[in-house]
Amino acid sequence: MRFPKRIFSTLATISLTTSFGLLSANASTKATTPMLGYRYDKQAANYQDLSSSDYYKDVWKNATASWKKAGFTWTKAATAKTTVSSYDGSSDMTLAGYNSVSYNKSTGEITSSKVRINRAVFEKYNYTKAERTNVAEHELGHALGIGHNNTDSVSVMNPANRYYTIQACDINGMKARYATTTTFDSVPNNPGEIITVTEYLHVQPKITNITTNYSSQSHSLILKGRAIGIEHLTLTYQGKKVRTVNVKSGQFKFAQQFKGYGDFKLMKGQQVLATIPSQQYATPKVKVTSAERTTKGIYYTLIGSRDATINIAQNGQVIKTIKNASATTKVFIPNAKIKNSTRGLTVTQRVTNKKTSQAVQLPPLKVNIKQVTNF
Repeated sequence: MRFPKRIFSTLATISLTTSFGLLSANASTKATTPMLGYRYDKQAANYQDLSSSDYYKDVWKNATASWKKAGFTWTKAATAKTTVSSYDGSSDMTLAGYNSVSYNKSTGEITSSKVRINRAVFEKYNYTKAERTNVAEHELGHALGIGHNNTDSVSVMNPANRYYTIQACDINGMKARYATTTTFDSVPNNPGEIITVTEYLHVQPKITNITTNYSSQSHSLILKGRAIGIEHLTLTYQGKKVRTVNVKSGQFKFAQQFKGYGDFKLMKGQQVLATIPSQQYATPKVKVTSAERTTKGIYYTLIGSRDATINIAQNGQVIKTIKNASATTKVFIPNAKIKNSTRGLTVTQRVTNKKTSQAVQLPPLKVNIKQVTNF
């Protein structure tokens, strides 16, 4: 009996979970994680732990315990077809782990399996112990004969998994794999029939520690942060590509000139890794809670940002500036300033390292009229 061979190698976006449990899968998750072209004789196998540290021995202990709870029994042994360990993969920081398996292509019987997880990636990108265990569970899933679920799936077999432990879809895949019949006893192992395949777990691309500043002198957004599993980023503004960003030693920093109050996006290919809306780089709009016109002038009560500089303008010309404003600011503008007209009045505010807020139109009022707005 021949089994199909499948090799998957893609990237993914993943949501967070860190403990064993069966979560309801999202629409992009295959209900049954696909099977590979090999398996063990029974729904159980031995493994030899080659780890030199107690820390990683514990990682493998936890990972095999999770699979046992899910229905596949991994048993530690002095020697076994399957060996597990961690390695220093600093030469390729795009991989979190891999499983290299040899099997008889006529029967699907596993003859040997090498399961490895990348210490260098874990340390550089700050994987928790639970996340390292999830990676170990992923590679053990390949070792027992199941493949990758979809790229954005809720599955331990997500091809860029970091956050998911074993899910219902993975258990379904394991059960489907071991529901098939075997011909291990009737077909002898022929060296010419043995082939080796490798399944890879890629590092999840991720952006963290983003900070934003705005330079009013150069009209530029200054962005910096950390990038995991990425060498180059694409920056878009209002849906259009504006530059390619180089990542050096996991860090990026650059300044981008622009106009308006649109959204920036940092992307890897077609995948959006971070969105920077105007709320992050611009001062929020001022709220006008009351406006009252008298024979002397006009009174405003404004709610804004503490320590902001508030500017009131008429037809584009600033007629009143309040520096170091409080959260609630009361302003009086005499008739002489507004030339006895309340038309064309706007208010903006700005705090340090932020872009000036979008202008808010102030209501035109007749004498002895008061307008109140509750927020």
